[in-house]
Amino acid sequence: MKLTIGVVNYNTEIYINSLLESIRHYPPHCSFEIIVVDNASTDNSLKTLKKIRGIKIIRNLYNIGFSKACNQISKIAKGDYLLFLNPDVIVTERAIDRMLKFADNHKECGVIGGKLLDFDGQFQYSCREFPNIFNVFFGRESLLRKIFPGNPISKKYMLYDVNYNETQYVDWLRGAVMLTPLELYKKLGGMDEEFFLFLEDTEYCYRIKKSGRKVCYFPEAVFYHKLGASTKHIMLKAKIEHNVSMYRYLRKIYDIRYPLLFFLGLGLLLRILVIHFWYALYKMKGY
Repeated sequence: MKLTIGVVNYNTEIYINSLLESIRHYPPHCSFEIIVVDNASTDNSLKTLKKIRGIKIIRNLYNIGFSKACNQISKIAKGDYLLFLNPDVIVTERAIDRMLKFADNHKECGVIGGKLLDFDGQFQYSCREFPNIFNVFFGRESLLRKIFPGNPISKKYMLYDVNYNETQYVDWLRGAVMLTPLELYKKLGGMDEEFFLFLEDTEYCYRIKKSGRKVCYFPEAVFYHKLGASTKHIMLKAKIEHNVSMYRYLRKIYDIRYPLLFFLGLGLLLRILVIHFWYALYKMKGY
């Protein structure tokens, strides 16, 4: 079998049906399977999934997190390639075929991602430099970037000046659309299960590059993606989890020791407190 499409679902009933319908409408021209992990959704996701023929469903009794769910998929996958898709993604015509062809012709690539557009067609920045202790405070939703939106640190970290119409090698790609060889995925041990949600894609790309393979942004494969749809109903919790994952990532990659580890944790805690403040204000205004 050529391809395994893996999807991790958690309370995304209104999106996952559209994703699976788009795959049915624009299927890859090769042998493939679809495996969906449901992380104990409390909406009607499971009922929706059970009505769809031709997919394999793994039902978890509790939310085990994104990384563990991805690894569950890899353990029963039969494809030469693994294509992880977020449930809030829509496949466009020939997008998967183009990715597979590119992967076959570029064996140096360990991860390939496509061009992401919002549902209204607006372009999404999906590539980044690897985060470090300094530039992490200038990320997309950081307070410093909001205060100084045009600062050079954020522009460099977020790769704002990259030509996103050209194929190129990058540090890491957003895991909403991620194609990787199954054999390589297993060889590297899959996603690091220390990351419950967020940064698992970053850390996996880091190990890909460390292994000598490359991470490639491939704009000829276009996907629509509703940014944040999977975590909208748990927005505050998701933002806190993102900061926790960033702490774990920096601690692991840079082998940070005390006292720097203390100040890093303190800095990320302050970020969480700011997020909490703005979220409370957001709720008070009735948004």
